[in-house]
Amino acid sequence: MSIRKESREEAYDVIVVGSGMGGLSAAALLAKAGRKVLVVERHDRLGGYAQAFHRKKYLFDAAVHLIGGCEPTGSETGGLIDGLLRLLGVRDRCTFLRVNPFYTAVFPGFRLHAPLGLEEFLHAHLQHFPKEEKGFRQLLQRCAQLNQEIRQFPSELSFWDVVRMPKRFPRLFKDHQATLGEVMDEHLTDPRLKAAFATLWPYLGLPPSRLSFLYWSAMLMSFIEEGAFYCQGSFQEFVNAFVEALRQNGGELLLRSRVRRILVKGRQVTGVLLENGQRIHAPVVISNADARQTFEELVGVEHLPGRFVKTLGRMKPSLSAFVVYLATDLDVRQMDASHEMLLYRSWDHEETHRKILEGKPLGIGISVPTLIDPSLAPPGEHLVIVTTLIPYGIGASWRREKARYAEMLLDELEAVFPGFRDHITFAEGASPRTMERYTLNLTGAIYGWEVSPDQVGRKRLPHHTPLRGLYLSGHWTEPGGGIYAVLMSGLQTAQIVLGYPTVGKFLEALHTRDL
Repeated sequence: MSIRKESREEAYDVIVVGSGMGGLSAAALLAKAGRKVLVVERHDRLGGYAQAFHRKKYLFDAAVHLIGGCEPTGSETGGLIDGLLRLLGVRDRCTFLRVNPFYTAVFPGFRLHAPLGLEEFLHAHLQHFPKEEKGFRQLLQRCAQLNQEIRQFPSELSFWDVVRMPKRFPRLFKDHQATLGEVMDEHLTDPRLKAAFATLWPYLGLPPSRLSFLYWSAMLMSFIEEGAFYCQGSFQEFVNAFVEALRQNGGELLLRSRVRRILVKGRQVTGVLLENGQRIHAPVVISNADARQTFEELVGVEHLPGRFVKTLGRMKPSLSAFVVYLATDLDVRQMDASHEMLLYRSWDHEETHRKILEGKPLGIGISVPTLIDPSLAPPGEHLVIVTTLIPYGIGASWRREKARYAEMLLDELEAVFPGFRDHITFAEGASPRTMERYTLNLTGAIYGWEVSPDQVGRKRLPHHTPLRGLYLSGHWTEPGGGIYAVLMSGLQTAQIVLGYPTVGKFLEALHTRDL
């Protein structure tokens, strides 16, 4: 695969705008299916939020810390990620390290290590809340059943699929509008157990009262049932595996090449115009870019139905994040550090979210990847990545406020690692403006649209668009945000572009090369 700033050819079967994992996965699968594919990336790095970067002696993941679905496909819990990599012929490019417990919850006077496995996860919570056994078991079973139905749900619905939905997918039919908070209230009484169970809500960006229970169940069960993993050598190795798959099948990639316009004739896309003036033709364009930029800037609303433009304007993007990337010579392993920790100063997640919207973090996520992969830093040092959700607009310039927010996060970090400040060997902050600059997601949105009940699954923007030949892939379309979901999105987009009725039929055709 060539890496160039200008395309060597004038026409392709498919052009993919953006190299986030939703775009790269769709591109690699379509190339595997024999299509002539070009990926155009504005940045000089690949992978979007999944990329990694070097600073001095250290290798940091930009945003991805854990991934589910990496168990071998032949195992009882064989997952999506393993299957995709094997299908693309690049499984050997990634070594996945199992993370167990997959997170540690820290509240005032309370600490819980969350293990993998449904029964293990259940008992870890019941050790602290034994009186809630019946309700908590029912809640986990409900999550598991919902997740199973989500996996079986067709990516394209026929009339008869809709008619049969209440009988074929009873849990999905009942819970598709529920929030996590509403469902917890049906099964649990202890507010502290509710808070402990909802620990991972920042992974999806909304508090329990607004977070889709459907989406929560899919995320949680992907870890509990399919395992939680870190990619040895950083998640850039994961990105590189998809790039290699694209290369092996004749794909081409342009770096530092920004798309100025998606070309439209009538109601059909015809290709793209690059910022350097080059026109490249293709009957299919897949946008892995920010949805609002895709339609408002690259396409132009004059080419779109008014109703679609209004729908786009009503949708709410997710929060952004502030991140501090740190290295330390402090032995955090001896301080009960975990690969993934979530620290809260309050048991009330709604209060924590309100404070976040005010620009006052009451909770942080802490990732220490060197506990499982020491190769990321020199011997005797650890990487510590501290993250908090934050709005893009705080009423002041991020350039002016960046240092102050970094200090606020360090104050929070000192609560679990006393004396940390005296042992910092490297520090760098990233604001929502940084997220926006590197990924071109407007306002630095880290999950695409919010994952509220009215913006997940079929209520997100569909892969199809009002223009023939233009498709979406990534966290602005189905099924939602997060690394697992955007890979599923890429798979679904490729399936739809090639005209297969289901993901299963598409994968079967790829396996047999009956394309």
